[in-house]
Amino acid sequence: MRSVSGRLRSGTLWLGAFCAVGFFTGVAHAAPPDALFEFHSDFWINLHHFLYLNALAQKPQKGPHAVAVSEADAAAFHAMSKEERAAWDAAVRYYADSIIQHDLLFDRDLGMVKDELESGDASPDLSKTKMPAELKTILLQAAPIYRKYLWPHHDEQNRRWIAEAQVLVQRYGENLKDALVRIYEVPWPDSPVRVDASVYANQFGAYTTDRPTRPTISTSDPANQGPAALEVVFHETSHGMMDRVMDAVNAAEAGVNVKRQAGAFHAGTLWHAVLFYTAGELVAERIPGYVPYADKNGLWTRAWPGPDRALIEKDWKPHMGGSASLPEALAHLVNDLAATPTHP
Repeated sequence: MRSVSGRLRSGTLWLGAFCAVGFFTGVAHAAPPDALFEFHSDFWINLHHFLYLNALAQKPQKGPHAVAVSEADAAAFHAMSKEERAAWDAAVRYYADSIIQHDLLFDRDLGMVKDELESGDASPDLSKTKMPAELKTILLQAAPIYRKYLWPHHDEQNRRWIAEAQVLVQRYGENLKDALVRIYEVPWPDSPVRVDASVYANQFGAYTTDRPTRPTISTSDPANQGPAALEVVFHETSHGMMDRVMDAVNAAEAGVNVKRQAGAFHAGTLWHAVLFYTAGELVAERIPGYVPYADKNGLWTRAWPGPDRALIEKDWKPHMGGSASLPEALAHLVNDLAATPTHP
């Protein structure tokens, strides 16, 4: 879920001023009002994220989330003319010097840029978008090069991923939606959730901006393939459904700290761990042999080590099954975590 951060500095990007599924590729068509999702393979969203990837890949990186341009995409650069390559490199430099200094998920202005690009997905020249003039110029200069050398392959890849995700959503989507509404005790969004399929999303393979809930999911990330596409779509959409979970965690944390004589206990991103567990378990219950994303990709070890997963299963799963209320389950979970040595 995108939170609001400080504005970008002046001179870079300041912006003062699953049932039926829709399929979009830059031309807007209304999805049925009862659809769960609208899947988009949008030119401008993909160009923006791919330039971000190219700029990020030029910087020193380490750790499990280091990114790189694929060999197939790198080969396309060699087919460009000298003039085209110079223009493309200039766009990447602009992103390297300004845009990647700001996070796609947590920066308010990049979230606004994403919103504008989504709203202008049918515009050939971005004339109807409100975004910084310099960034718009860069995108328009890079657009014909991207469209000629990279977009056909990226769009085809996105279409394949969307088609596979549609099959899964059509089979399991309505049931998963009903389960999430019951578990989180908040309604599903009134309108179909826009899901942008992009060759690159961020270093984690997917992220979601809010108000309205709009996931962007990488179609090239190995962790998002096959049945995992179903989990990631519902996981990302769940980011817009976590208000009651967050409130209950905060209330339980405050209750713990009233009686606690040691240092204050902070639950941190416990709500996100609960989200990962819930989406993964719901999909695993419906697809035999499916291994949830957090288990398969070592996320519990990296992000929430210790007893977190075991305690979530012990305290939260009863609520998923209907035998405990949401506040009761999360109060037990917070109390149990606060009592463990790994959560001083």
